[in-house]
Amino acid sequence: MDRKPRILFYFLHLLGVGHVFRAQRLIEGFSRHGFAVDVIYGGEVLEEVEFAAETIHFLSPIRAADNSYSTYLDADGQQLDKPFQLQRADEIEAIFDQLTPDIVMIEAFPFGRRMVRLEMEVLLKAVQKRQPKPIVISSVRDILQERKKPGRVEETCDWIDQYFDQVLVHSDSSVIQLDSTFPLASRIRDKFSYSGFVVPPRSTIPVMHQFDVIVSAGGGAFGGELLATALNAAKQRSDWSWCLSSGPNLDADQFRSLADSCPPHVTLTRYLPDLAEQMKQARLSISQCGYNTAMDALAAHRDSACRAVFVPYDTEGQSEQLRRAEILQKGGYAICLPQSSLTEERLLQSCEQALKLDRVDHQIDFDGVNNSAKLLQSWLNER
Repeated sequence: MDRKPRILFYFLHLLGVGHVFRAQRLIEGFSRHGFAVDVIYGGEVLEEVEFAAETIHFLSPIRAADNSYSTYLDADGQQLDKPFQLQRADEIEAIFDQLTPDIVMIEAFPFGRRMVRLEMEVLLKAVQKRQPKPIVISSVRDILQERKKPGRVEETCDWIDQYFDQVLVHSDSSVIQLDSTFPLASRIRDKFSYSGFVVPPRSTIPVMHQFDVIVSAGGGAFGGELLATALNAAKQRSDWSWCLSSGPNLDADQFRSLADSCPPHVTLTRYLPDLAEQMKQARLSISQCGYNTAMDALAAHRDSACRAVFVPYDTEGQSEQLRRAEILQKGGYAICLPQSSLTEERLLQSCEQALKLDRVDHQIDFDGVNNSAKLLQSWLNER
């Protein structure tokens, strides 16, 4: 192939921002490995995030109305309706007509993102008509949200059978396997491969401020209760220096209320740069258990004496973070305290338990970015 191989990468975020940062890391890795990346971005734009892509195509955005993920809104805050969904499908088809991808990679779907199935069907049918047909890949994280309605898992397998050539699982199979949260993994086993975990590159920038305890709430959309409880716990442990990182999406009133209540040994910030490196300088990390933050905590466990307490978001019917936290606790990597059981007393008890954890001598595969690029290249070579 004389020209650079091209990847069309479709992704979006609906509330939490972890998907976007994982996509950003993958795109940077693909570009570094000689791929040209075209992006179709289906959620609200995050102005502070840049991508190493050659082109970026923004769809009319959608988002979740709240933490329950039961209702979805358009750019005007109106509930999604059929005309808007058809409009997005037309936008995707027009964008695809302009591009010449060798690979089409779709984040989460069909394992999640069911609300975009109409536009996905339009895109995938257009891909099937293209000659030569691009390789179609579903890119998924380590843990899937539990599908409670009968037939949904079977429906996912039907989509994979009909439209997808590969499933790229961003996990280390020795730590978390797809089978643990996808009951019919055996049906598609010939199509899925593990990349290892997708983590940011190790930073070479020195950490300017060191803290004993770092509390991080990811993007912040679900983090208010964790931060408020951690602040109350911090007031009981003034012998530790604390940093609370709220994320950009914590409600402004909640942020101000926290800021007004912080004693001198507690620092509150919207954003803590190089979170993984900050953790490595701390004694304790307290966080929810979204994919990206969990990977930062695992890297800190590997490289330092920092130990983790995970407070997975397990309300509103959400199971993904809880399953990840339980698996990592079973492996000896952290203490799990579900948000539904969170109190300041239990949080402090969990901190003491975490400090007693030994380092797990385990060779976790954190090279998910490079491995993903190599897998894509190998599939192209086979083609």
